[in-house]
Amino acid sequence: MAKTKVTPKPKGERETVTYKTQPDSKKKGANQSYKWWLGKSKEERAQQLIATAAFLKEQQSFRYRQATIYGRLYGNMPLYNYAGSSRSQVNSTLPIDRPTMNIVQSCVDTLVSRICQSKPRPVFLTDNGDYKERNLAKNLNNFIMGEFYQTKAYQLGELALRDGSVLGTGCIKIYEDHKKRVALERVMLTELLVDHNDALYGDPRSLIQFKLVDRSVLYEIFPDSKSKVASAEQAFPDSGGESERTTSDQVMIVEGWHLPSGEDSGDGLHVIACSSGELGEEEWTKDYFPFEFMHYSPRILGFWGQGLAEQLMGTQVEINKILSTISVSINLVGVPRVFVEDGSKVVSAHLNNSIGSIVKYQGTKPSYEVAPCVPQELYAQLERLINFGYQQSGVSALAATSQKPAGLNSGEAIRNYDDLQSDRFASLNKRYDHFYVGLTYKIIDKARDIAERDGEYQTVYPNKNGIKEINLPESKLLDNPFVIQCFEASSLPRDPAGRIATVTEWMQAGLISPEEGRRLMDFPDLDQENKLANAKEERILQILDDIIESNKYTPPDPFMNLDLAEKKVVEYYNLYTQAKLEEGKAENLRKFFQQIQDLKKAAMPPPLPGMGMPPGAAPLAAPQAPPTSELLPTAPQQ
Repeated sequence: MAKTKVTPKPKGERETVTYKTQPDSKKKGANQSYKWWLGKSKEERAQQLIATAAFLKEQQSFRYRQATIYGRLYGNMPLYNYAGSSRSQVNSTLPIDRPTMNIVQSCVDTLVSRICQSKPRPVFLTDNGDYKERNLAKNLNNFIMGEFYQTKAYQLGELALRDGSVLGTGCIKIYEDHKKRVALERVMLTELLVDHNDALYGDPRSLIQFKLVDRSVLYEIFPDSKSKVASAEQAFPDSGGESERTTSDQVMIVEGWHLPSGEDSGDGLHVIACSSGELGEEEWTKDYFPFEFMHYSPRILGFWGQGLAEQLMGTQVEINKILSTISVSINLVGVPRVFVEDGSKVVSAHLNNSIGSIVKYQGTKPSYEVAPCVPQELYAQLERLINFGYQQSGVSALAATSQKPAGLNSGEAIRNYDDLQSDRFASLNKRYDHFYVGLTYKIIDKARDIAERDGEYQTVYPNKNGIKEINLPESKLLDNPFVIQCFEASSLPRDPAGRIATVTEWMQAGLISPEEGRRLMDFPDLDQENKLANAKEERILQILDDIIESNKYTPPDPFMNLDLAEKKVVEYYNLYTQAKLEEGKAENLRKFFQQIQDLKKAAMPPPLPGMGMPPGAAPLAAPQAPPTSELLPTAPQQ
């Protein structure tokens, strides 16, 4: 093994490594020059990064062939938009072209549509924190939802899930755009490289991305390196001649990250290079890459996941073979033929498709026959393979064709059936939720870096009261530990039958009145009804939150539910005074409570004279309860 000599450097300077002129002959592949982050100069590190990317790309050429095949299985087109994906690399002997029964696409589209119906909402939760920490968590919740809205996180997450279902792994990159804002970008796994040994257990220390970027865009991103960008070679998506017939002018950019080995190791590095040299470099101090990955099915070993297209590949190929055999058999044999005895006097022109045509013949009468071309066993095998493909993926054939099982008519039955379908993808749903949790942490971290550099960072949050600008909370408070959980954006049933059943249950439980229930039956907008029902409490909570957060005081008024306001202000006072609430805010809470008492006293009418009970008078009989409805036991009959 080649030996290295590490020379310590003062703090702030990067350590350099002196290499032997000849690598160990017993391990020619273990060339130490591939440790690009230990190069002596910026140009040397850039050159070694490009050499490492070229070595890994050549070593892992099978990944591109596999991705091309899986892409064709899903969309009947190979992946052309990455370097080195030559059209000649695809094995043309595989019968995977243009299938008429594409269960891979059917299963993937159904799965993505089903899982993406729910939008996971990351929620920051504190662990026994005081009111400042709880207020910070609330602001972070609003902030991250605003960032999700700005960066189109849910749309890109859907694409990442589809990429993971087809190719095995979907990826989203978190970066800072030219507007100095946090931005997200979809990245194909064919643009990323990791060493197999380094990523044996799924946690690589180095990662490389190569991407085609327009030359004019690079001029704006790297204004100090315009000469290098101008001299960089033009690159193309693949090595085929058709790819070079283009009007674009793109440059291949190689970007590499190496995670720091320890807290004070100083070997973390982020380098951007092109064919003409280094474009940018910075120390990388974070313990993660600026990517969030969505693996459809993690493998036992290795970094990249297994996709649904790979799992269904064998079944889809067999289906395509049978479909090809049936098509050829029908075209060859399954056509009408006319048998005419040799020597008979039959005019061939009389054998046509004209209505009422007359066929003259002498001798044996001509006969029309259609030979049996495809045995029924072949159709039965095709049906078995299709059903097996849906069973293998866990996607119901009825769900793929937008049908429900016969006899499933009640809302409760549909919801139970929906829950059974969801159980099959419980692990995938959990990975999908964790994908957004990881995305949340990295968006917050990137926004904090921008805020520390520029002084502030704002986002726009569309809440129930309209559009609201939110500043990123103080950076020093973000170091406190938080727990993030994901919840569905809406847990209400999506189908009309399920919503109507929910309305009926709410009426039976007394949560809404029969009049409200009738209106919701006609147009079951449950979210609007919830907003109206909770408006009186939301208004009180908003006033109390303003007191706690910014000491903004709004006095109570007669339109407020005074009993509820009295209860809530007592709860707020007891909760936050023990959490070191400032005296000024506590005084406003007491003032709010006292004004509620004054409003309640003012609303009470004075007692009329003679309204008291005379001595010895018999008490009035208690009124009987009105009869109840069999449908709604808690509601009186109309």
